[in-house]
Amino acid sequence: MEDSAASSLGASRSAGLPSLRTKLTPAARGESIASSTQVTSNPAKQMDSPKLPDSPGNKSISPIAARSWWVALLAALPPLAMLVFLHWNPYLVVLIVAAVTIAVAITWGGLSQAPSPARTGIVVAITGIGCLLATFLTANLTWVPLVLSWCILAAFIAEMTRGRHRPLTTWSLSSTVTGCALVAAGSAWGLATAYPTMNLLAMAALPAMGLASLSLALPAKSASIRWLYCVSSGIFAAGILTYFLLYGYSDLALAIPFAYRNPALAIWTMTLGMGFGSGLLVACINVLFVVPAGRNYHWRQLALALLPTLFISVPIYSLARLITG
Repeated sequence: MEDSAASSLGASRSAGLPSLRTKLTPAARGESIASSTQVTSNPAKQMDSPKLPDSPGNKSISPIAARSWWVALLAALPPLAMLVFLHWNPYLVVLIVAAVTIAVAITWGGLSQAPSPARTGIVVAITGIGCLLATFLTANLTWVPLVLSWCILAAFIAEMTRGRHRPLTTWSLSSTVTGCALVAAGSAWGLATAYPTMNLLAMAALPAMGLASLSLALPAKSASIRWLYCVSSGIFAAGILTYFLLYGYSDLALAIPFAYRNPALAIWTMTLGMGFGSGLLVACINVLFVVPAGRNYHWRQLALALLPTLFISVPIYSLARLITG
């Protein structure tokens, strides 16, 4: 009696309560999937997430791809023009470096894919011109760290002016500070009027850099071939200029330990070393860095090709100080 009463009571409870294990019909299941798809696919209901510059959606072109001929010519023009004006009027060399700095700063925001290219370009341009003027007016590099530190502070201020909701803050600030450091390296060209030995070393480095920049227009199927083009062009240009012009400058041999034994060999070692270093610098910057595709792609290539013209002043100045003391 009790068992039958319990079973009848359980049956009545199970009949009165809704079943928790009911399965969805195919139609109901399709409606739920469609509703969830509609919610996730609606861009108005999603939070806008910034796309990283290196995400698959942003395509980039291979760094070993041949540059356009006009890009290679414009990249080779500043070092060759600096070579012409080096002894005739060194002040024009400083003006050329200032123009190169501004050109790099204008396109650096697009090259680094900064979220705010205009702000990045303004800060980078102020940094480059400020460091160059400080070096040129004081005839030393003492004020360059101070100018660079103030410009880094300006980079933070420029980042704060982007507004309340600013995506990729770290990326934007990193690209701006990196651009400031890169253009500050060209400030050593402001000492071209103060160190004559620096001009002699530049006579071997600038033609090497110009010919290495022209070699960027040659097609290359691998990075090693691109490196070979740039380095060979640099050594060839420095060797030609040494044979016809720099062979008689004994001042270039003072920094070589064995110069007193064989000055001619010391001069060749110095100039060919500068040619090798110039070609290697062009290869490093243009092969290791990737130029993002899209609008103004060729101008970004030009900015990347102009960077070695600023960088080469650092080893030239260092060797000039070793020679002159």
